[in-house]
Amino acid sequence: MFDKQTIDIPCPKCGHETTKTIAWIKAHNDFVCAKCGSMITIDKEEILAGLKKAKASLAKFGKSIGKMGKRR
Repeated sequence: MFDKQTIDIPCPKCGHETTKTIAWIKAHNDFVCAKCGSMITIDKEEILAGLKKAKASLAKFGKSIGKMGKRR
């Protein structure tokens, strides 16, 4: 659902932001900053936990919309 969405990941050393897709993040653990050459380790646990919460919120919202439509 979110695999094509992008996230900007800042380099902790120089602040340069690199844009990666969720699908790319799921498949990789780290990458090199294009600006300063630092190795950036991705905190997949945190990102995937955030995605799980977003999916749950969207599902809840969808159910609410469905209930509203049935009231009319």
